[in-house]
Amino acid sequence: MGIDSEHSKQKYKKLEVLAQTNLKITDLMKTEPNRIDNFVMREGPLRADFSKQRVSERTLNALKEYAASCGLEEYRAKLFSGEKINNSEGRAVLHMALRGVGGSKGVREDVKAMRHRMKVFSNKIRRDGKYKAIVHIGIGGSDLGPRLVADAFSANAEMKLDLRFAENIDGASINDALDGLSPESTLIIVVSKSFTTQETRMNAEAAYNWLETDLGTNAGENFIAVTANRQGAIDFMIPEEQIFDFWDWVGGRYSVWSSVGLSLQIAFGPSLFDDFLKGASKMDLHFRDQPLHENLPVLMAIVGVWNRNFLNYSSLAVIPYSRNIRKFSAFLQQLEMESNGKYINREGAPAGITCPIIWGDEGTNGQHAFFQWLHQGTPGAPVDFIAVLKDSSGRPEHHAALLANCFAQSEALMVGKPTDQVLKEMGGGDNISAVARQKTFPGNRPSTTITLDDLTPFSLGHLIALYEHKVFVQGVMWNVNSFDQWGVELGKILASKILIEMQTGTKGKHDISTSKLIELFINSTKES
Repeated sequence: MGIDSEHSKQKYKKLEVLAQTNLKITDLMKTEPNRIDNFVMREGPLRADFSKQRVSERTLNALKEYAASCGLEEYRAKLFSGEKINNSEGRAVLHMALRGVGGSKGVREDVKAMRHRMKVFSNKIRRDGKYKAIVHIGIGGSDLGPRLVADAFSANAEMKLDLRFAENIDGASINDALDGLSPESTLIIVVSKSFTTQETRMNAEAAYNWLETDLGTNAGENFIAVTANRQGAIDFMIPEEQIFDFWDWVGGRYSVWSSVGLSLQIAFGPSLFDDFLKGASKMDLHFRDQPLHENLPVLMAIVGVWNRNFLNYSSLAVIPYSRNIRKFSAFLQQLEMESNGKYINREGAPAGITCPIIWGDEGTNGQHAFFQWLHQGTPGAPVDFIAVLKDSSGRPEHHAALLANCFAQSEALMVGKPTDQVLKEMGGGDNISAVARQKTFPGNRPSTTITLDDLTPFSLGHLIALYEHKVFVQGVMWNVNSFDQWGVELGKILASKILIEMQTGTKGKHDISTSKLIELFINSTKES
Protein backbone atom coordinates (compact mmCIF):
# COMPACT_ATOMS: atom_id res chain seq x y z
CA MET A 1 0.00 0.00 0.00
CA GLY A 2 1.02 3.61 -0.48
CA ILE A 3 2.11 6.23 2.02
CA ASP A 4 1.54 5.36 5.66
CA SER A 5 -1.19 7.81 6.66
CA GLU A 6 -4.52 7.32 8.32
CA HIS A 7 -6.26 8.93 5.38
CA SER A 8 -4.63 6.54 2.93
CA LYS A 9 -5.41 3.54 5.14
CA GLN A 10 -9.09 4.46 5.23
CA LYS A 11 -9.21 4.71 1.44
CA TYR A 12 -7.51 1.32 1.17
CA LYS A 13 -9.99 -0.32 3.57
CA LYS A 14 -12.88 1.09 1.54
CA LEU A 15 -11.47 -0.64 -1.54
CA GLU A 16 -11.08 -3.91 0.35
CA VAL A 17 -14.80 -3.80 1.16
CA LEU A 18 -15.71 -3.02 -2.45
CA ALA A 19 -13.61 -5.98 -3.60
CA GLN A 20 -15.87 -8.36 -1.67
CA THR A 21 -18.72 -7.62 -4.07
CA ASN A 22 -18.77 -10.25 -6.80
CA LEU A 23 -19.29 -7.90 -9.71
CA LYS A 24 -20.04 -9.22 -13.18
CA ILE A 25 -18.64 -7.19 -16.05
CA THR A 26 -21.65 -8.02 -18.23
CA ASP A 27 -23.97 -6.62 -15.55
CA LEU A 28 -21.91 -3.43 -15.29
CA MET A 29 -22.26 -2.97 -19.05
CA LYS A 30 -26.05 -2.97 -18.60
CA THR A 31 -26.41 -1.03 -15.34
CA GLU A 32 -23.92 1.75 -15.99
CA PRO A 33 -25.23 3.73 -18.98
CA ASN A 34 -22.19 6.01 -19.05
CA ARG A 35 -19.67 3.19 -18.83
CA ILE A 36 -18.09 3.81 -22.23
CA ASP A 37 -17.73 7.51 -21.47
CA ASN A 38 -16.14 6.81 -18.07
CA PHE A 39 -13.96 3.85 -19.01
CA VAL A 40 -12.72 4.77 -22.48
CA MET A 41 -10.11 7.46 -23.04
CA ARG A 42 -8.43 8.73 -26.18
CA GLU A 43 -5.11 10.51 -26.15
CA GLY A 44 -3.53 11.39 -29.47
CA PRO A 45 -3.42 8.33 -31.77
CA LEU A 46 -4.19 5.98 -28.88
CA ARG A 47 -7.55 4.79 -27.51
CA ALA A 48 -7.75 2.73 -24.32
CA ASP A 49 -10.94 0.85 -23.43
CA PHE A 50 -11.16 -0.26 -19.78
CA SER A 51 -14.89 -1.04 -19.89
CA LYS A 52 -14.26 -4.81 -19.78
CA GLN A 53 -12.45 -4.50 -16.44
CA ARG A 54 -14.16 -5.79 -13.29
CA VAL A 55 -14.44 -2.30 -11.92
CA SER A 56 -17.64 -0.35 -11.23
CA GLU A 57 -17.90 3.42 -11.56
CA ARG A 58 -18.07 3.61 -7.76
CA THR A 59 -14.89 1.54 -7.42
CA LEU A 60 -13.14 3.60 -10.08
CA ASN A 61 -13.83 6.78 -8.12
CA ALA A 62 -12.60 5.12 -4.92
CA LEU A 63 -9.38 4.07 -6.69
CA LYS A 64 -8.79 7.63 -7.87
CA GLU A 65 -9.28 8.87 -4.31
CA TYR A 66 -6.83 6.27 -3.02
CA ALA A 67 -4.22 7.23 -5.62
CA ALA A 68 -4.52 10.86 -4.57
CA SER A 69 -4.18 9.90 -0.89
CA CYS A 70 -0.84 8.21 -1.71
CA GLY A 71 0.65 11.59 -2.61
CA LEU A 72 0.56 10.99 -6.35
CA GLU A 73 0.25 14.65 -7.31
CA GLU A 74 3.20 15.57 -5.12
CA TYR A 75 5.36 12.77 -6.52
CA ARG A 76 4.40 13.68 -10.07
CA ALA A 77 5.54 17.25 -9.44
CA LYS A 78 8.82 15.98 -8.00
CA LEU A 79 9.37 13.75 -11.02
CA PHE A 80 9.05 16.57 -13.53
CA SER A 81 10.92 19.14 -11.44
CA GLY A 82 14.02 16.94 -11.27
CA GLU A 83 14.02 16.14 -7.56
CA LYS A 84 16.06 13.07 -6.59
CA ILE A 85 13.14 10.67 -6.26
CA ASN A 86 15.47 7.70 -6.84
CA ASN A 87 16.28 7.88 -3.14
CA SER A 88 18.45 4.73 -2.87
CA GLU A 89 20.92 6.06 -5.47
CA GLY A 90 20.42 9.79 -4.83
CA ARG A 91 19.46 10.49 -8.45
CA ALA A 92 16.87 12.47 -10.30
CA VAL A 93 14.72 10.69 -12.89
CA LEU A 94 14.80 12.73 -16.06
CA HIS A 95 14.22 10.48 -19.05
CA MET A 96 11.33 12.79 -20.04
CA ALA A 97 13.92 15.55 -20.56
CA LEU A 98 15.29 13.46 -23.43
CA ARG A 99 11.91 14.10 -25.08
CA GLY A 100 11.95 17.81 -24.26
CA VAL A 101 9.82 17.75 -21.10
CA GLY A 102 11.07 18.66 -17.62
CA GLY A 103 14.59 19.02 -16.31
CA SER A 104 16.67 22.10 -15.51
CA LYS A 105 17.96 24.58 -18.07
CA GLY A 106 21.36 22.91 -17.90
CA VAL A 107 19.88 19.45 -18.51
CA ARG A 108 17.84 20.73 -21.45
CA GLU A 109 20.94 22.31 -22.99
CA ASP A 110 22.93 19.08 -22.55
CA VAL A 111 20.15 17.11 -24.22
CA LYS A 112 19.88 19.58 -27.08
CA ALA A 113 23.62 19.39 -27.69
CA MET A 114 23.60 15.58 -27.62
CA ARG A 115 20.59 15.39 -29.94
CA HIS A 116 22.37 17.69 -32.40
CA ARG A 117 25.57 15.67 -32.26
CA MET A 118 23.67 12.41 -32.81
CA LYS A 119 21.86 13.87 -35.80
CA VAL A 120 25.04 15.22 -37.42
CA PHE A 121 26.90 11.95 -36.83
CA SER A 122 24.03 9.81 -38.12
CA ASN A 123 23.63 11.83 -41.28
CA LYS A 124 27.37 11.62 -41.94
CA ILE A 125 27.40 7.83 -41.59
CA ARG A 126 24.35 7.51 -43.83
CA ARG A 127 25.80 9.90 -46.41
CA ASP A 128 29.31 8.42 -46.54
CA GLY A 129 28.12 4.95 -47.43
CA LYS A 130 31.16 3.23 -45.92
CA TYR A 131 29.11 1.02 -43.63
CA LYS A 132 26.55 -1.49 -44.79
CA ALA A 133 25.66 -3.00 -41.41
CA ILE A 134 25.37 -2.04 -37.74
CA VAL A 135 25.78 -4.48 -34.88
CA HIS A 136 24.23 -3.05 -31.74
CA ILE A 137 25.70 -4.69 -28.62
CA GLY A 138 23.90 -4.22 -25.30
CA ILE A 139 21.65 -6.02 -22.86
CA GLY A 140 18.52 -5.21 -20.87
CA GLY A 141 17.38 -1.67 -21.48
CA SER A 142 20.36 -1.13 -23.77
CA ASP A 143 18.91 -3.77 -26.06
CA LEU A 144 15.16 -4.20 -25.55
CA GLY A 145 14.10 -0.66 -26.43
CA PRO A 146 16.15 -0.27 -29.63
CA ARG A 147 15.28 -3.81 -30.67
CA LEU A 148 11.54 -3.14 -30.20
CA VAL A 149 11.68 0.02 -32.31
CA ALA A 150 13.82 -1.60 -35.01
CA ASP A 151 11.47 -4.56 -35.20
CA ALA A 152 8.46 -2.27 -35.47
CA PHE A 153 9.66 -0.39 -38.52
CA SER A 154 12.22 -2.56 -40.31
CA ALA A 155 9.60 -3.86 -42.74
CA ASN A 156 8.00 -0.54 -43.63
CA ALA A 157 10.69 2.14 -43.25
CA GLU A 158 13.64 2.88 -45.45
CA MET A 159 16.73 1.39 -43.82
CA LYS A 160 20.12 2.50 -45.04
CA LEU A 161 21.97 -0.20 -43.13
CA ASP A 162 21.40 -3.76 -42.01
CA LEU A 163 20.74 -3.42 -38.24
CA ARG A 164 21.52 -6.44 -36.05
CA PHE A 165 21.62 -7.02 -32.31
CA ALA A 166 23.80 -9.05 -29.96
CA GLU A 167 22.66 -9.15 -26.36
CA ASN A 168 23.13 -12.58 -24.87
CA ILE A 169 26.32 -13.92 -23.33
CA ASP A 170 25.61 -17.12 -25.24
CA GLY A 171 28.23 -17.13 -28.00
CA ALA A 172 25.53 -17.88 -30.54
CA SER A 173 24.23 -14.32 -30.10
CA ILE A 174 27.35 -12.54 -31.35
CA ASN A 175 27.98 -15.27 -33.94
CA ASP A 176 24.53 -14.73 -35.45
CA ALA A 177 24.95 -10.96 -35.41
CA LEU A 178 28.27 -11.08 -37.29
CA ASP A 179 27.36 -13.91 -39.65
CA GLY A 180 27.86 -13.02 -43.31
CA LEU A 181 29.07 -9.47 -42.66
CA SER A 182 32.24 -7.84 -43.90
CA PRO A 183 34.45 -6.42 -41.11
CA GLU A 184 35.44 -3.39 -43.17
CA SER A 185 31.82 -2.31 -43.76
CA THR A 186 30.44 -3.16 -40.29
CA LEU A 187 29.92 -0.57 -37.57
CA ILE A 188 29.85 -1.89 -33.99
CA ILE A 189 27.89 0.16 -31.44
CA VAL A 190 28.59 -0.88 -27.85
CA VAL A 191 26.00 0.31 -25.35
CA SER A 192 26.82 -0.02 -21.67
CA LYS A 193 26.33 2.60 -18.99
CA SER A 194 29.24 1.24 -16.94
CA PHE A 195 31.20 -0.26 -19.85
CA THR A 196 31.80 -3.21 -17.53
CA THR A 197 28.56 -5.19 -18.04
CA GLN A 198 29.82 -8.74 -18.51
CA GLU A 199 27.57 -9.78 -21.38
CA THR A 200 28.16 -6.59 -23.34
CA ARG A 201 31.87 -6.53 -22.65
CA MET A 202 32.44 -10.12 -23.82
CA ASN A 203 30.42 -9.57 -26.99
CA ALA A 204 32.32 -6.33 -27.67
CA GLU A 205 35.65 -8.11 -27.24
CA ALA A 206 34.51 -10.86 -29.62
CA ALA A 207 33.49 -8.24 -32.18
CA TYR A 208 36.83 -6.44 -31.77
CA ASN A 209 38.74 -9.67 -32.37
CA TRP A 210 36.61 -10.32 -35.44
CA LEU A 211 37.37 -6.85 -36.83
CA GLU A 212 41.04 -7.10 -35.92
CA THR A 213 41.61 -10.04 -38.23
CA ASP A 214 40.93 -7.75 -41.21
CA LEU A 215 41.58 -4.25 -39.91
CA GLY A 216 44.44 -4.84 -37.50
CA THR A 217 45.16 -1.92 -35.16
CA ASN A 218 42.47 0.15 -36.88
CA ALA A 219 39.68 -2.06 -35.54
CA GLY A 220 38.70 0.54 -32.94
CA GLU A 221 37.73 2.98 -35.70
CA ASN A 222 34.74 0.79 -36.53
CA PHE A 223 33.47 1.10 -32.95
CA ILE A 224 31.11 3.55 -31.30
CA ALA A 225 30.51 3.57 -27.55
CA VAL A 226 27.43 4.81 -25.72
CA THR A 227 28.42 4.95 -22.07
CA ALA A 228 28.74 6.93 -18.85
CA ASN A 229 32.27 5.53 -18.49
CA ARG A 230 34.15 7.51 -21.14
CA GLN A 231 37.56 6.36 -19.90
CA GLY A 232 36.53 2.71 -20.14
CA ALA A 233 35.66 3.21 -23.79
CA ILE A 234 38.95 5.01 -24.45
CA ASP A 235 40.84 2.14 -22.85
CA PHE A 236 38.98 -0.15 -25.27
CA MET A 237 40.66 1.78 -28.12
CA ILE A 238 37.50 3.57 -29.22
CA PRO A 239 38.26 7.09 -30.57
CA GLU A 240 36.99 9.83 -28.25
CA GLU A 241 35.01 11.50 -31.02
CA GLN A 242 33.04 8.23 -31.35
CA ILE A 243 31.98 8.08 -27.70
CA PHE A 244 28.47 9.27 -26.82
CA ASP A 245 27.59 10.09 -23.24
CA PHE A 246 24.95 8.34 -21.15
CA TRP A 247 23.84 10.39 -18.14
CA ASP A 248 23.35 8.81 -14.71
CA TRP A 249 19.82 10.26 -14.51
CA VAL A 250 18.75 7.93 -17.30
CA GLY A 251 17.86 4.45 -16.10
CA GLY A 252 18.64 1.57 -18.45
CA ARG A 253 15.02 0.60 -19.05
CA TYR A 254 14.22 4.23 -19.91
CA SER A 255 17.27 4.73 -22.12
CA VAL A 256 15.95 4.13 -25.65
CA TRP A 257 15.20 7.88 -25.84
CA SER A 258 18.86 8.76 -25.26
CA SER A 259 22.06 8.18 -27.21
CA VAL A 260 21.23 4.49 -26.75
CA GLY A 261 18.98 5.05 -29.78
CA LEU A 262 21.93 6.05 -31.97
CA SER A 263 21.79 2.82 -33.96
CA LEU A 264 18.15 3.59 -34.79
CA GLN A 265 19.05 7.07 -35.99
CA ILE A 266 21.77 5.74 -38.27
CA ALA A 267 19.68 2.88 -39.64
CA PHE A 268 16.37 4.71 -40.11
CA GLY A 269 17.37 8.36 -40.18
CA PRO A 270 17.01 11.10 -37.56
CA SER A 271 13.47 12.07 -38.62
CA LEU A 272 12.03 8.71 -37.55
CA PHE A 273 13.73 9.01 -34.18
CA ASP A 274 12.49 12.59 -33.80
CA ASP A 275 8.91 11.47 -34.38
CA PHE A 276 9.39 8.68 -31.86
CA LEU A 277 10.47 11.25 -29.26
CA LYS A 278 7.57 13.56 -30.15
CA GLY A 279 5.05 10.79 -29.55
CA ALA A 280 6.44 10.14 -26.09
CA SER A 281 6.59 13.87 -25.36
CA LYS A 282 2.87 14.26 -26.08
CA MET A 283 2.08 11.56 -23.51
CA ASP A 284 4.48 13.23 -21.04
CA LEU A 285 2.55 16.50 -21.32
CA HIS A 286 -0.77 14.71 -20.91
CA PHE A 287 0.45 12.93 -17.78
CA ARG A 288 2.00 16.09 -16.34
CA ASP A 289 -0.85 18.49 -17.05
CA GLN A 290 -4.11 16.55 -16.78
CA PRO A 291 -5.87 16.11 -13.41
CA LEU A 292 -5.76 12.63 -11.95
CA HIS A 293 -9.38 11.83 -12.81
CA GLU A 294 -8.81 12.59 -16.50
CA ASN A 295 -5.31 11.12 -16.79
CA LEU A 296 -4.77 8.04 -18.95
CA PRO A 297 -1.63 6.65 -17.24
CA VAL A 298 -3.36 7.12 -13.87
CA LEU A 299 -6.46 5.28 -15.05
CA MET A 300 -4.35 2.45 -16.39
CA ALA A 301 -2.31 2.25 -13.19
CA ILE A 302 -5.22 2.21 -10.76
CA VAL A 303 -6.99 -0.53 -12.71
CA GLY A 304 -3.78 -2.56 -12.48
CA VAL A 305 -3.54 -1.96 -8.72
CA TRP A 306 -7.17 -3.04 -8.35
CA ASN A 307 -6.47 -6.30 -10.20
CA ARG A 308 -3.25 -6.99 -8.27
CA ASN A 309 -4.03 -5.89 -4.74
CA PHE A 310 -7.78 -6.35 -4.44
CA LEU A 311 -8.78 -9.03 -6.97
CA ASN A 312 -5.54 -10.94 -6.25
CA TYR A 313 -4.38 -11.56 -9.81
CA SER A 314 -0.67 -12.38 -9.73
CA SER A 315 0.09 -11.74 -13.41
CA LEU A 316 -0.80 -9.55 -16.38
CA ALA A 317 -0.80 -10.86 -19.95
CA VAL A 318 0.12 -8.33 -22.65
CA ILE A 319 -0.93 -9.51 -26.10
CA PRO A 320 -0.04 -7.34 -29.10
CA TYR A 321 -2.11 -8.23 -32.15
CA SER A 322 0.59 -6.81 -34.38
CA ARG A 323 3.60 -8.78 -35.51
CA ASN A 324 5.62 -5.58 -35.80
CA ILE A 325 5.45 -5.01 -32.03
CA ARG A 326 5.59 -8.65 -30.97
CA LYS A 327 8.54 -7.81 -28.69
CA PHE A 328 6.44 -5.38 -26.66
CA SER A 329 5.65 -7.96 -23.97
CA ALA A 330 9.37 -8.67 -23.46
CA PHE A 331 10.07 -4.94 -23.31
CA LEU A 332 7.41 -4.48 -20.63
CA GLN A 333 8.77 -7.35 -18.58
CA GLN A 334 11.85 -5.32 -17.83
CA LEU A 335 10.06 -1.97 -17.61
CA GLU A 336 7.51 -3.17 -15.06
CA MET A 337 9.17 -6.00 -13.16
CA GLU A 338 12.57 -4.37 -12.79
CA SER A 339 10.91 -1.13 -11.75
CA ASN A 340 8.29 -2.36 -9.30
CA GLY A 341 9.35 -5.91 -8.45
CA LYS A 342 10.28 -4.79 -4.94
CA TYR A 343 9.46 -6.19 -1.50
CA ILE A 344 10.87 -3.24 0.44
CA ASN A 345 9.38 0.24 0.34
CA ARG A 346 11.10 3.61 0.21
CA GLU A 347 11.51 3.66 3.97
CA GLY A 348 13.05 0.18 4.14
CA ALA A 349 9.93 -1.52 5.50
CA PRO A 350 8.00 -4.42 3.89
CA ALA A 351 6.12 -3.14 0.86
CA GLY A 352 3.36 -5.72 0.70
CA ILE A 353 1.97 -6.88 -2.63
CA THR A 354 3.55 -5.12 -5.61
CA CYS A 355 4.18 -5.74 -9.32
CA PRO A 356 2.47 -8.68 -11.07
CA ILE A 357 4.30 -11.04 -13.42
CA ILE A 358 4.24 -9.58 -16.94
CA TRP A 359 4.07 -12.07 -19.78
CA GLY A 360 2.62 -12.60 -23.23
CA ASP A 361 3.15 -13.21 -26.92
CA GLU A 362 1.74 -11.92 -30.15
CA GLY A 363 -1.81 -12.81 -31.14
CA THR A 364 -3.00 -15.02 -32.69
CA ASN A 365 -0.10 -17.30 -31.74
CA GLY A 366 -1.10 -17.07 -28.10
CA GLN A 367 -4.62 -18.25 -28.88
CA HIS A 368 -3.15 -21.60 -29.90
CA ALA A 369 -0.83 -21.81 -26.90
CA PHE A 370 -1.90 -20.26 -23.58
CA PHE A 371 -5.37 -18.81 -24.16
CA GLN A 372 -6.81 -22.08 -22.89
CA TRP A 373 -5.48 -21.09 -19.46
CA LEU A 374 -6.72 -17.50 -19.82
CA HIS A 375 -10.26 -18.73 -20.50
CA GLN A 376 -10.54 -21.75 -18.23
CA GLY A 377 -7.45 -21.87 -16.02
CA THR A 378 -7.27 -20.97 -12.35
CA PRO A 379 -7.25 -18.08 -11.61
CA GLY A 380 -6.52 -16.69 -15.07
CA ALA A 381 -5.07 -13.23 -15.60
CA PRO A 382 -6.13 -9.78 -16.78
CA VAL A 383 -5.12 -9.06 -20.37
CA ASP A 384 -3.93 -5.94 -22.16
CA PHE A 385 -4.88 -6.39 -25.82
CA ILE A 386 -2.99 -4.05 -28.16
CA ALA A 387 -4.11 -3.62 -31.76
CA VAL A 388 -3.26 -1.38 -34.72
CA LEU A 389 -6.31 -0.31 -36.72
CA LYS A 390 -4.61 0.54 -40.02
CA ASP A 391 -3.15 -2.28 -42.08
CA SER A 392 0.51 -1.97 -43.06
CA SER A 393 0.95 -5.44 -44.53
CA GLY A 394 -0.85 -4.83 -47.81
CA ARG A 395 -3.15 -7.74 -46.97
CA PRO A 396 -6.42 -6.20 -45.74
CA GLU A 397 -8.20 -9.54 -45.47
CA HIS A 398 -5.53 -10.84 -43.12
CA HIS A 399 -5.67 -7.64 -41.08
CA ALA A 400 -9.44 -7.76 -40.69
CA ALA A 401 -9.22 -11.37 -39.50
CA LEU A 402 -6.44 -10.44 -37.08
CA LEU A 403 -8.47 -7.66 -35.47
CA ALA A 404 -11.61 -9.80 -35.42
CA ASN A 405 -9.70 -12.32 -33.33
CA CYS A 406 -8.45 -9.60 -30.98
CA PHE A 407 -11.90 -8.11 -30.39
CA ALA A 408 -13.50 -11.55 -30.06
CA GLN A 409 -11.06 -12.71 -27.41
CA SER A 410 -11.76 -9.75 -25.14
CA GLU A 411 -15.48 -10.35 -25.54
CA ALA A 412 -15.15 -14.10 -24.92
CA LEU A 413 -13.13 -13.55 -21.73
CA MET A 414 -15.91 -11.29 -20.48
CA VAL A 415 -19.09 -13.17 -21.45
CA GLY A 416 -17.86 -16.76 -21.12
CA LYS A 417 -20.20 -19.62 -21.96
CA PRO A 418 -22.60 -20.94 -19.30
CA THR A 419 -23.34 -24.63 -18.83
CA ASP A 420 -26.97 -24.36 -19.90
CA GLN A 421 -25.93 -22.91 -23.24
CA VAL A 422 -23.41 -25.73 -23.70
CA LEU A 423 -26.07 -28.36 -22.88
CA LYS A 424 -28.48 -26.83 -25.38
CA GLU A 425 -25.83 -26.88 -28.09
CA MET A 426 -24.83 -30.48 -27.34
CA GLY A 427 -28.39 -31.81 -27.52
CA GLY A 428 -27.81 -35.04 -25.63
CA GLY A 429 -25.63 -38.07 -25.35
CA ASP A 430 -23.77 -40.18 -22.81
CA ASN A 431 -22.02 -38.46 -19.94
CA ILE A 432 -23.33 -35.15 -21.25
CA SER A 433 -23.26 -33.23 -17.96
CA ALA A 434 -19.59 -34.01 -17.28
CA VAL A 435 -18.57 -33.07 -20.82
CA ALA A 436 -20.71 -29.93 -20.69
CA ARG A 437 -18.93 -28.71 -17.59
CA GLN A 438 -15.61 -29.09 -19.41
CA LYS A 439 -16.92 -26.95 -22.26
CA THR A 440 -18.17 -24.24 -19.92
CA PHE A 441 -16.31 -20.92 -19.84
CA PRO A 442 -16.68 -19.01 -16.54
CA GLY A 443 -16.25 -15.59 -18.18
CA ASN A 444 -16.02 -12.38 -16.10
CA ARG A 445 -12.30 -12.19 -16.83
CA PRO A 446 -11.00 -8.64 -17.13
CA SER A 447 -9.21 -7.07 -20.07
CA THR A 448 -8.22 -3.73 -21.52
CA THR A 449 -8.09 -3.07 -25.25
CA ILE A 450 -5.65 -0.45 -26.51
CA THR A 451 -5.85 0.55 -30.16
CA LEU A 452 -3.44 2.66 -32.18
CA ASP A 453 -4.81 4.44 -35.26
CA ASP A 454 -1.66 3.43 -37.10
CA LEU A 455 1.76 2.07 -36.17
CA THR A 456 4.08 5.03 -36.60
CA PRO A 457 7.15 6.18 -34.69
CA PHE A 458 4.92 8.80 -33.04
CA SER A 459 2.27 6.30 -31.92
CA LEU A 460 4.85 3.78 -30.66
CA GLY A 461 6.55 6.50 -28.61
CA HIS A 462 3.12 7.46 -27.29
CA LEU A 463 2.37 3.86 -26.28
CA ILE A 464 5.71 3.24 -24.55
CA ALA A 465 5.47 6.49 -22.57
CA LEU A 466 1.96 5.50 -21.45
CA TYR A 467 3.32 2.35 -19.83
CA GLU A 468 6.31 4.20 -18.38
CA HIS A 469 4.04 6.62 -16.55
CA LYS A 470 1.72 3.81 -15.50
CA VAL A 471 4.71 2.13 -13.83
CA PHE A 472 5.58 5.37 -12.02
CA VAL A 473 2.03 5.80 -10.71
CA GLN A 474 1.89 2.23 -9.45
CA GLY A 475 5.29 2.64 -7.80
CA VAL A 476 3.89 5.64 -5.89
CA MET A 477 0.80 3.67 -4.87
CA TRP A 478 2.95 0.77 -3.67
CA ASN A 479 5.45 3.22 -2.11
CA VAL A 480 8.46 1.62 -3.81
CA ASN A 481 11.39 3.17 -5.66
CA SER A 482 10.65 2.39 -9.31
CA PHE A 483 14.06 3.54 -10.50
CA ASP A 484 16.65 1.29 -8.85
CA GLN A 485 17.31 -2.41 -9.50
CA TRP A 486 19.45 -3.84 -6.72
CA GLY A 487 18.03 -7.32 -7.30
CA VAL A 488 19.94 -7.50 -10.60
CA GLU A 489 23.32 -7.13 -8.91
CA LEU A 490 23.66 -10.17 -6.63
CA GLY A 491 23.60 -12.76 -9.40
CA LYS A 492 26.17 -10.75 -11.39
CA ILE A 493 28.59 -10.69 -8.44
CA LEU A 494 28.27 -14.42 -7.81
CA ALA A 495 28.61 -15.18 -11.54
CA SER A 496 31.95 -13.33 -11.66
CA LYS A 497 33.29 -15.41 -8.77
CA ILE A 498 32.04 -18.67 -10.24
CA LEU A 499 33.53 -17.85 -13.66
CA ILE A 500 37.00 -17.49 -12.13
CA GLU A 501 36.60 -20.86 -10.42
CA MET A 502 35.48 -22.48 -13.67
CA GLN A 503 38.42 -21.00 -15.57
CA THR A 504 41.07 -21.83 -12.95
CA GLY A 505 39.69 -25.03 -11.45
CA THR A 506 39.81 -23.55 -7.95
CA LYS A 507 37.11 -24.38 -5.45
CA GLY A 508 35.06 -21.69 -3.79
CA LYS A 509 32.60 -21.90 -0.95
CA HIS A 510 29.17 -22.86 -2.29
CA ASP A 511 26.20 -25.03 -1.48
CA ILE A 512 26.52 -28.66 -2.58
CA SER A 513 24.27 -28.19 -5.62
CA THR A 514 26.20 -25.22 -7.03
CA SER A 515 29.54 -26.91 -6.29
CA LYS A 516 28.41 -29.96 -8.25
CA LEU A 517 27.30 -27.86 -11.22
CA ILE A 518 30.71 -26.16 -11.36
CA GLU A 519 32.39 -29.55 -11.14
CA LEU A 520 30.26 -30.86 -14.02
CA PHE A 521 31.37 -27.97 -16.23
CA ILE A 522 35.06 -28.40 -15.39
CA ASN A 523 34.88 -32.12 -16.11
CA SER A 524 33.11 -31.49 -19.43
CA THR A 525 35.94 -29.22 -20.59
CA LYS A 526 38.51 -31.91 -19.69
CA GLU A 527 36.62 -34.49 -21.74
CA SER A 528 36.49 -32.26 -24.78
